[in-house]
Amino acid sequence: MSRIEGPAAIGFAVAFVAGLVLTNVPDQGETRQQAIDFYNSAGEKSRVLVAVYVMAIAALLFVAFVAGVARRLRRVARIAAIAAGAAFVALYLAAAAAFVAPTLTLSLDSSGANTVDEAFADFARGASTLGDALLLVCAPFAAAGLVAALARSGALPRWLAWSGIVVGAACLFGFTFFPLIAFAAWMLALGAVFTASQAE
Repeated sequence: MSRIEGPAAIGFAVAFVAGLVLTNVPDQGETRQQAIDFYNSAGEKSRVLVAVYVMAIAALLFVAFVAGVARRLRRVARIAAIAAGAAFVALYLAAAAAFVAPTLTLSLDSSGANTVDEAFADFARGASTLGDALLLVCAPFAAAGLVAALARSGALPRWLAWSGIVVGAACLFGFTFFPLIAFAAWMLALGAVFTASQAE
């Protein structure tokens, strides 16, 4: 049986970072006018839609990875990895929904009644702030749980297990994009190791 976890982990890491770059939408840190200008731009709205598709692809690849790697694990580690992986995907997709909600609100209204005014700008910034909270605060805890389950499972090379512990700790204590980038880098390394072991 061919193993998909290596390629899936690599694909997830690439799509995950791309999604982080593309989901740069106005939140409470921007002014109302900046949000209005953003959502009046067809190019920016298109970028948000592309970002959500990329995030959906990342989520599917992550599910494939977890399903594949779970076969390598003992019962307790398998349950922990599946639970943490499911929580991560749920939070990640919830963040994607929050990021895209303002754009979809505009796109699905053919009457043009949903104008980009100050009230809409407040709604959009609030939705984006919720997305940031889910992506930067909540999802990293689930990522840390998955990394810890894999690192302690005995199924990884020693260097990858130890680096996983460091990445998991960073996910618990960082509330910026850095822990997520570290998580993506670790997943990329993990995917490379699994793919190389399959090729041998």
